[in-house]
Amino acid sequence: MVIGCESGTLNDIQINEFCESSILISSNFEKNNIKQACYELRASNVYYDLSQKANNRVDLTEKHYDYILIKPKQSVVIITKEKLNIPHNCLARILTKGRLFSIGLSPVNTYADPGFIGRLGIIFFNMSNDYLKIKPDEAIAKIEFSVLSKPVTKAYHGQHGYETNIWPIPDQYNLTTEEIKSDPRILEDYKELSSIYGEKYTKVTTRLLSVEKRLLICIICYAIFILTTASILIYFDKKDILNSIFTFVLGLIASVFSTIIAMKMEKK
Repeated sequence: MVIGCESGTLNDIQINEFCESSILISSNFEKNNIKQACYELRASNVYYDLSQKANNRVDLTEKHYDYILIKPKQSVVIITKEKLNIPHNCLARILTKGRLFSIGLSPVNTYADPGFIGRLGIIFFNMSNDYLKIKPDEAIAKIEFSVLSKPVTKAYHGQHGYETNIWPIPDQYNLTTEEIKSDPRILEDYKELSSIYGEKYTKVTTRLLSVEKRLLICIICYAIFILTTASILIYFDKKDILNSIFTFVLGLIASVFSTIIAMKMEKK
């Protein structure tokens, strides 16, 4: 499919004419969303949580949620409500909405290739420290349509994430635990934190780790003290041996529990 039009960016009149004929946007077209030389895409009720490796698809209707939640420093893929139908001689660019960028929500600018048919998945990253919400039908990005001088020889063809209910997240780029351990470029945790968040954050983390180690040492010393005291009581108080044994056992139990708690804290 091609459109008969001079090459260049389409204006509001042209966008409306083509969309009314189910070209450019074939489903859920809203005339009021046309702005000068672009169209504002809206959020659907489906998004993907990229922080989850499995079962990351969230349907607001199924979950009975009112809005899409984007946590601080979290990335999500929001599926558009509109379904696109891009001709073979047209390219669609996805652009940022300034209103969302001003609150710390940054979309990854992308485009729809000639021949693309389906709903788009737009990646958003919450740069702020706030919990943000996006409601269904809310405008999330701008799309502009550019007509090419000639149609492409090989139009876009392949699976569309939304149509298969699977968002194609490539996991071959993620390092395994073994690869992380064996790669000399990946430093200790606190050093990696320093390179990512800065020296001030690392100082706080190092201080907390130091307090944790001291607390562990204190717990071990306390356990040794209890055992030693109980042993001395048993040795010198032979007349009331049962009471001494009871005190020793009680101290031993307290020491065991203290050691278990300390070991769990160390693992965390």
